[in-house]
Amino acid sequence: MPYCPRCRFEYQAGVIRCPDCGGPLSASVPQDAQDGLDPGSEPVELCRVGDPSEAEIIRATLAEVGISSFVKTHGVITAYRASVVDGASGDYAIVYVARNRLAEAQRLLAVVRAQPPEWPQGMEPDLQSEED
Repeated sequence: MPYCPRCRFEYQAGVIRCPDCGGPLSASVPQDAQDGLDPGSEPVELCRVGDPSEAEIIRATLAEVGISSFVKTHGVITAYRASVVDGASGDYAIVYVARNRLAEAQRLLAVVRAQPPEWPQGMEPDLQSEED
């Protein structure tokens, strides 16, 4: 898959220039794009999400407990543009961790996903009106 070394996003086949920065794409994701993983560790998929910003939240949550990870975003609309359409396109993101940390990362992700979201005071969604 084409990859932008500057923006660090992967695109669908056929895309030749990065829609975000305009730079040329490389043929594949280089090893150095696997930020934070120990050299020689095998990256494995932890999860796929439809919103790149959700993947970044997962990556940051993993980092808080010392689990290194990286995110690959796939699709034509990525990076800043993906946040504008927020799931309306066929884009998705994959979070990767080192194989030796996969089980620990899966447990943490399950705990985080099981918790109800915390909303800032005054910003809680009106679930009653959404049900009508």
